[in-house]
Amino acid sequence: MKTYNDLDFGITCIDTAHIRKEMVAAYLIEDDGEACFVDTGTHLTVPRLLEVLDKKNISYHDVKHIILTHIHLDHAGGAGQLLKHLPNATVFVHKRGVRHLIDPTKLRDGVIGVYGELFFKQCLGDLLPIPEERIVTANDGDEISLGNRVLKFINTPGHAKHHVCIWDEKSRGIFSGDTLGVSYREFDTENGEFIFPPTTPIQFDPETWINTIDSLLELKPERAYLAHYCMIPFHPHIANKLKNEINNFSAIAQKLASSKNRHKEITLALLDHLLSSTKKHGVALDQNVQSKLFKGDLGICARGLEVWLDQQ
Repeated sequence: MKTYNDLDFGITCIDTAHIRKEMVAAYLIEDDGEACFVDTGTHLTVPRLLEVLDKKNISYHDVKHIILTHIHLDHAGGAGQLLKHLPNATVFVHKRGVRHLIDPTKLRDGVIGVYGELFFKQCLGDLLPIPEERIVTANDGDEISLGNRVLKFINTPGHAKHHVCIWDEKSRGIFSGDTLGVSYREFDTENGEFIFPPTTPIQFDPETWINTIDSLLELKPERAYLAHYCMIPFHPHIANKLKNEINNFSAIAQKLASSKNRHKEITLALLDHLLSSTKKHGVALDQNVQSKLFKGDLGICARGLEVWLDQQ
């Protein structure tokens, strides 16, 4: 089974196979003999990333950058292991993420505290520290070169305070991590892409997130390279859908804020809302199948909404 898709503009979408197939993507960008990764997936993903380099006959020495949109482990958990194989690569991350890459103890303990040690071992594998000298802070507005193209970092809080997006003028695309939503290809219809916000713990901030989306629209992007999942055309219409869903998720959480079994009720309410929305969108998949596809997201989304409620 092919684990990657070659897109235009020297960009490859790699299926990290985290939780299920075509749920979490990492990206490889190639330009004039140089390459970089945007996000890495988990520690368990690294063999897939190296396999793509091998199949494309890209020397490990030619990978110049590993760019992390944020340090949630489905995006950045493999960075330490991957870096061991890439002698000339530097890791770029938001300043809030630097100390957690150098010493990932708090990241590891936090994940195990929420999801348990079994989940950590089976789904994430491990989490290796990165030498400080191989990390560079990705400041807002900073630019780096890759071959003949320029990649620009943009601070994009809302999903997380330490989130950055990467603007690629060559493709007029944004490597968006989680900032521009979740859109699985199974839900595409003649009405376009279906999209919703990953309201992951612990820094979900709806007002800030909506302002971030509006700011990114000023670039007039044509594409979004989503971590969840792959490239979608990006324009004001789908941005407005995402902003509406941020408000819808927030309203569901607020309505159930005082519920006795709050987590379960928010999770079920989110599922009901999404199933109703996919029906309007023209999705023909059986609802049981849809529920299974959403399962990996909704419990985490509910947890993030609960943290947000408790911070009010």
